[in-house]
Amino acid sequence: MSDSIPPPDYSEVVNSERSAELNELYPSVPPRNDDYSRTKEEDLAVADDELESDASDGSSVPMDMNPPYFEEVPQHPAEKTYNFKDAEFFKTSERILDDLRNDPFFLLSGFDVSEEMGKGILGEETVYYAERLHGFIKNSSKKYQALIPVSTFEQLNTAKPEELEDGWKLWTVNGIIAPSPQLSIPRHPLFHFRIKIKGKGNAMHVKHKFYSFGDSQLLEKDKKDLMLDVDGIKNQASVASDAEQEYNNRVLVDSIPQIIDSANYICESTGTILRVELYPSTFNYEDLKHFEKEEIELRVSSFISQLPDNGIDNFPVPSTIDCLNTLFKVLKGPLTNLDTDDIKTLKPNNSVVLRLHLQLELLPSKLFFREINEELQPPRFSDLGQYMKIGYDYYLRALTEVLYLGSIFSPTSDFFKTKTTFLSDMSPVFRVLNEPDLSNQLQYWDKFQYVTALTALSICPYYTDNMIIDCYSIMTSLNPDNTPELFDALTYCATSRQGSDLSMFVATLRSKGVVGFMELKSCFQKFGFDITNSEVARNLTDDQLISSYKNNVIVSTTKYERSTFREALEKVGLYRESTKIRSFLETEPLFDVSEAYETLETDPSVDEDVLITAFQLKAEDSVYYSSLYARALMTIALQRKSPMLFSYIHASLPQFSQSIPSLEEAYELIGCDQYADDSSVVRIFQERVAKELNVDFYRLWVCLKVIGEAKKSKLIEGFLNSGVMDSRLLSVEKTPAGLNNIGNTCYLNSLLQYYFVIEPLRSLILQFNKTLKRHQIENNKNYLVRRIGGRTVGYKEIERSYQFMYQLRDLYDKMIHENTRCVQPTRELAYLAFSPISDEVEFADDTGEPEDAAMGDNEEQSEVQEHGEVSIELVEKAKSAEEVLETKQLDHSEMDVDEKSPSAQKKTTLHNAATAKISADQIENALEIGRQQDVTECIENVLIQIESALEPEKLDSDNEQIDLVKQLFYGKTKQILMPVDPVTKEEISSARARTKEERFLNLIVNIGDHPRDIYDALDTYFTEDLLQLDNEEVKRSLTITELPKILQIQIQRVQFDRERLIPVKSIEPLPFKEDLYMDRYMETTDIELISKRKEVFMWKRQIAELQERRRKLTEPNEHGLPLRDALDSTRQFLKSQVLNEIGVLVDSNIIEVLDEQISKIDEQLTFIKSEVERLQDLITNQFSDLTKIGYSVFAIFIHRGQASYGHYWIYIRDPKSNLYRKYNDEIVSEVPIEEVLNFSENNSATPYYLVFVKNELLDAIQPLKREIKDHQHVPDQ
Repeated sequence: MSDSIPPPDYSEVVNSERSAELNELYPSVPPRNDDYSRTKEEDLAVADDELESDASDGSSVPMDMNPPYFEEVPQHPAEKTYNFKDAEFFKTSERILDDLRNDPFFLLSGFDVSEEMGKGILGEETVYYAERLHGFIKNSSKKYQALIPVSTFEQLNTAKPEELEDGWKLWTVNGIIAPSPQLSIPRHPLFHFRIKIKGKGNAMHVKHKFYSFGDSQLLEKDKKDLMLDVDGIKNQASVASDAEQEYNNRVLVDSIPQIIDSANYICESTGTILRVELYPSTFNYEDLKHFEKEEIELRVSSFISQLPDNGIDNFPVPSTIDCLNTLFKVLKGPLTNLDTDDIKTLKPNNSVVLRLHLQLELLPSKLFFREINEELQPPRFSDLGQYMKIGYDYYLRALTEVLYLGSIFSPTSDFFKTKTTFLSDMSPVFRVLNEPDLSNQLQYWDKFQYVTALTALSICPYYTDNMIIDCYSIMTSLNPDNTPELFDALTYCATSRQGSDLSMFVATLRSKGVVGFMELKSCFQKFGFDITNSEVARNLTDDQLISSYKNNVIVSTTKYERSTFREALEKVGLYRESTKIRSFLETEPLFDVSEAYETLETDPSVDEDVLITAFQLKAEDSVYYSSLYARALMTIALQRKSPMLFSYIHASLPQFSQSIPSLEEAYELIGCDQYADDSSVVRIFQERVAKELNVDFYRLWVCLKVIGEAKKSKLIEGFLNSGVMDSRLLSVEKTPAGLNNIGNTCYLNSLLQYYFVIEPLRSLILQFNKTLKRHQIENNKNYLVRRIGGRTVGYKEIERSYQFMYQLRDLYDKMIHENTRCVQPTRELAYLAFSPISDEVEFADDTGEPEDAAMGDNEEQSEVQEHGEVSIELVEKAKSAEEVLETKQLDHSEMDVDEKSPSAQKKTTLHNAATAKISADQIENALEIGRQQDVTECIENVLIQIESALEPEKLDSDNEQIDLVKQLFYGKTKQILMPVDPVTKEEISSARARTKEERFLNLIVNIGDHPRDIYDALDTYFTEDLLQLDNEEVKRSLTITELPKILQIQIQRVQFDRERLIPVKSIEPLPFKEDLYMDRYMETTDIELISKRKEVFMWKRQIAELQERRRKLTEPNEHGLPLRDALDSTRQFLKSQVLNEIGVLVDSNIIEVLDEQISKIDEQLTFIKSEVERLQDLITNQFSDLTKIGYSVFAIFIHRGQASYGHYWIYIRDPKSNLYRKYNDEIVSEVPIEEVLNFSENNSATPYYLVFVKNELLDAIQPLKREIKDHQHVPDQ
C-alpha cells in the first residue's frame, strides 16, 4: 500500500562473525580449565543456532512489512450472541489504541510518590478521563509511544492469523509502550501490550463501532480464544511430584503475564472482538541500572580487584550496548534451543564476559536460571508442556525490552547481529481492522490531536459530521447520564468545525432541552450544589433539588430571578429524566397571579366560568403550552380560593390530583366531627381558609368533597361547585335576615343591614330603652350646649330620635329572633330615616299617660307592657353607649355578651315606638325624597338621630358630643396652608402657616379624576397642591390626625354634563383590594415619610406638565383636527394626484419637512406616554412598604343604573369565614369574591360607598346574628 512504511534492507545479514565473538555462552560440555587469565576468544563460545541457520545458505530473506493479515472474505454480520444494550460504553478503534498508548500516564500518576500503579483507562468511559488526558499531554515533558517490533529475529514479529472454527481468525500483536527515548536507561517502567483481534475479516471496510464488555460478559468460546485461564493454570501448577516439576511450576506461574489493565471491545456490525492487555515490564530500573556506565565501571573495577597480582592491570570497560548484547544472547539461547534435549548452561566462573557484562543475580531472579554444579542452567520451555508458550512469551517480552534499550544506545537499527525497528504508527493493527479511513489512521497516528472534546466523543479530526453524530448518539444511548459532558464536546466540535450537519444537529438537541455539563453545573450551583462531574449530580435527590428551588424562589426579589431558577430546575429535570421534577414543574403555580391572568388573557374581574372557558380555548389552541395554562388556572384558583375552579381542576386536570382521604381523615383535616350539620362543615371550612395563612386549600376542598359525598349533601355539593352556599338550602338560623322593600327603600335597606353587622352599634341599638323626660333635658347643661354635626339639637328632635331608635331596635330584634328569611321595616322608620331631623313629627300616646310618666330605667314589670302599635318582650336594661364601647375595646372576643335572648333575661319594661302622626302623603313624600336623596344624606340623618338619642356624657372642646358613633365612624384631618416661593415653589416659612383641623365622617374621592385605583384616588384627596390665596401662592397639604375605627369612603360618580344639562353617572372602575393601608396619609414628623411625600408632589407636578404638553399636541384646531392630523392631511394632499393633474409642482423638501414634524410629534407623544407611566409607577410604589395601619374592607354599597334611577344593594364580608353575602332587599345570598371585586370596564353595577374596619377590630364585624324563638331546628338539605 502506498501509505505503508517501506521495509528496511536486511539482505546482508552477517553470519560469519561468530568466531570473532564469544565462542560459546551455552557449551554442551563444560570447559576443563577455569583459569581467569584465559582471554582467548575460543574460550567463550556462543550457541547461536539461528545465526548458523541464517548462514547455511549465506543469505537472509528480507522481512515482509505488509503481510496479508487476513484474506478477503465476505462480510459477516455479528452473531446474535451479545446484547449490545448491556455494553458498558463505546469507543472507536483510534480511541482504543490511543488509550493504550497513554495508559501509563494514568497508571504512573502517583508512581513517583508511592511506587504503586494507578488505575488505567482501557476500561473507562472517555468522559471520565478526557480532561485529565489533555492535561497530561499538555503538561508532561515525556510522550509515550506504542511500539511494535519488526526484526530479523522472526519470533518477535507479528504472526499470521491463527485459524479458528467457523472461519474465525485470531490476530495477535505484541509491543511495548515507552516514553520518548533518551540516551539513558529509563527510570520509569516500560509496559508490554498485547492486542488480540478475533474476527472474520473486514472486506467491506466497515468503520468498527466497538462496545465495551467486561471479562465476565464474554462468551466462553471467546474467553478461551482471547484470555488465559490464569486460575486454572495456577491450580494445576500448585501440585508437584518432585523438585523438577516444582521448579517448572514456578517458571510457569511467574511467566504468566500480570495484567495491569485490559478491556474487551466488540463490534456490533462485524462481530470483531478486540482485546487489549497491558503488562508490566520484565525488568525494572533496579535491574537495568547495572547497564549504566557508572555501574559497569564499578563492576569491572570490582572484578579486577579480585584477580591475583599477575601483572594484569585492567580490562577494557565494556559499553552499555556491549552489555545489553550479552544479555540479548543469554535470552536468545533458550528461545532458539527449544527442540534440543541438551540443556545448555552458562559457566560464569569461566566467562569474563558474563561477569563483566552482567549482574549475574539478574539471571536467577528474573530469568529462572538455577545454579547446578557452579553452572547457571536456563529454563527449558518444552518442559512446560501445553503451557510452553507462556514461558516462551515471557522471554520474548524480556528480549523485546533488551532490543528496545539497544535501539536507544545503538546509532543504527543494526545491532546484536539483528536488524530491529519499532513501528510507532500501529499500522499492523489498523491494517487488520481495515477501516475506511485507514490512510488517515496511518498518516495522522503520530500527529494525534489531544482536545478534550475529541477524546470525550472518541473521535478524530478527520471524522465526518455524520460519524461524529453517530458516536454521540451511541454514547448517549448507552449512558444517558453522560449526555451533558458529551453535549459540551459536541457543541465544541460544531463550533470549531462549522459543519452544517453537525451545527443543525446541535441546534435540534438544544431545542429539545439538552444541556451541556458546564451549563448544568451552573444550574446546580444556583441551588447551592457544587458538582464536579455527572456522578456527583446523580447522587443528589429530587427532593433536595426541589426544596432548594423553593427556598431560592422565596427569597428572589424579581420575576426574572425567579424565572432563572425555574429554568435551571427544568434543565436539571430534563437531564435527570425526573418524573418528580417534571410533575412538580407542570403543577407549580405561577410566581404572580397577575402573570396568570396575562397568560389566560383575562383580568381579575372576570367570573370563574369565563376563566374556565379562557383556559379551555388556550389549551386547545396550543398543546405545547397546555401545562402553562393549567398552572395559570391553578394559580388563580389558589389566589381566589375558589371552590368552583377547584371543582373543574379536580375533574379535568388529573396532573393536580390528590390522594383521596378516608372519611375519618377528611373530618379530622377539616376540623369537625361527623355530627356537624352540612352548613357547619362548610362554615368551618370557610373559617380555616380565611384565617390560616398556609392552609392547603385544595386538600381541604378534597376533604369537603369526601364528606359531601358521604352525606349526600346537596348543600355541600353546590358549595363545591359554586363557592357559595345556596341560601335556599340553609335553615333560617344559618343565614342573615333580608329586608322587604316598602318602596324606594333599597339603599335604606342596605344601610340598615350595614349598621346591623357592626356589633358595638347593634348592641347599643338593641339595648336602647331610655325614657324621654323633658325636665331632665332642660336641666342638663350638656343637653343644652351639645352639638351633633356642628349644630344644637332641640327637644322635638330628641323626641323623634328616641322614636327612631325604638323603630330601629324593633327591626333589629326581629332580624335576630323571627323565624323568617326576611322582615319588613316600618314605614315610620323609613320616614324618620329619610326626612331631616329638623322636620318635626308628632307622636300619639295611646296610654294616656304624660310623656314623662313612663317607667324609669330601674322600674320592673312582671308582665309585658304595650305602648303604641308594637308589642315585644321585655329586654334587659340598656347600658350606656360608652359602657358598650368600653366593653368592646376590652375584649373583642366577647362581643355577644350583651346580646342575650329576651326569653333568657330578666323581664323589664321595654319602651316601644309610639305611633307617629304622619299622613300617607308625608310618607310618600319621604320615600320620594329617599329616591332622590344622596346616600350620604340618609347616613347623616340616621347617625344624627342615633347620636341625638344618646346622653351627652362627654363633649369635645367645641361642645361636639363624643359618643360611640364618633368613635366608630369619625376621624380628623389637618389642613396646612404654607406660603411658597413663586419660582422654586419651596416652602418659605412655617411661621406663616395656617392650619385647620376638621372631623370627617367619610373621605370623598372623585371618579372624574380618573384614578387608577383606590390609592390613586386617595392620593388626589390628600395631595399637596398649589393655590392662590390673598395674593400669594400657597401649598395646601391635607393629612389625617385621627383615624376612625371604621373608615368610610364615598366614591363621587355623578357629574353634571354642562352640554346636556343633566347629571350623569360614571361607571369607570375604581379597583381596590381587601386590604387598605393608611400610613402614608397620616400627620407625621417622620423625615423619610415627609421626603417621600415631597417626591410624590414633584412627580405629580411633572405629570401635570407632561399632560399639559400632550393636551397642546392633541388639542383640535378650529377645523377639529389635532396638529399631527392636520400635518398628515396636508402631506397626503400635497402627494395626491389632484395637484399633479392640475400641474402644481410640490417641492419635495416640503414633504420631508412635514414628515419630520409628524415624526417629532409622534416621538414626543411616545415619550410623554412612557414618562407618565414611569412616574405613575413610581408614585404607586412609593409607599408600598408602609403597612402598619391596616384596614380590611367589609361593606361595599353598589348602585346599578344611571344618575337619576337605579337599584341599590350591599355586599358584606364575613371576616370569620371570609365569605361575601349580597344583601339585595329581602334576598340574602352568598356570592363569590369575583362578583364583588368586579372591575370590568362595562360593569354598570359600581361601588359608590366603601367601608373598611381596622384590622384589630375585625371581630366586631358579625353579620350572622340569629336566635330564633320557638323554632324547631330544620337540618340543612
